[in-house]
Amino acid sequence: MPPAESIAAEPVIIPEADKLQPDHSTVVQTHPPEQNAMPTKPPDKPNTLKIPNFAQQATPDNTLALRFLATGESFYTEIALANGILSYTYFEDTTGRCAQWVKSSPCWQQSDLKTISMALTTEDLDNLYAVVKDSGILTLKRATFGDAKAGQRHYDQRLEVSIDGTSKKLVYQHFPGASKKPEAFARLETALLAYANDLPH
Repeated sequence: MPPAESIAAEPVIIPEADKLQPDHSTVVQTHPPEQNAMPTKPPDKPNTLKIPNFAQQATPDNTLALRFLATGESFYTEIALANGILSYTYFEDTTGRCAQWVKSSPCWQQSDLKTISMALTTEDLDNLYAVVKDSGILTLKRATFGDAKAGQRHYDQRLEVSIDGTSKKLVYQHFPGASKKPEAFARLETALLAYANDLPH
């Protein structure tokens, strides 16, 4: 009889285990609001660019603002960093209307542009700060590169850098046969594109 009583006492534990399940469902319910916070995110884009590893630097007192802009008849890319928030605005031709576009005006409209943004972590900000400092972009002597001749058709790629009270505005004129883009410009552009592509879409 004592063993039977001990067996009868064990099932009492089962309802208590059942009581744990509502707690699990409560945890599960915390996920949908996070997903609903980004209902208008564009579809995933391939991330082919990688950011080189840089030593972390403490930047609580460092100010950093960046902006990369490249536009044309069939494309628009703008990446901006301000107050620790990275914003990525772009055009995605989901309907294919730009495939056969021959006009000199953009095939996209302002309403076609999509923007996603997110606050970067301290580590991310440290990395971008290190990229700027290490790239040598602040030491470039010229402001315009590519060497397009007067009246020559080209696309401007603009890069604006503001760090620790120092600002720089650069333009690269992109066209077939253009002179090589400065390594510092290309390095910072690559880092910004990689961060933009890593934003939750």
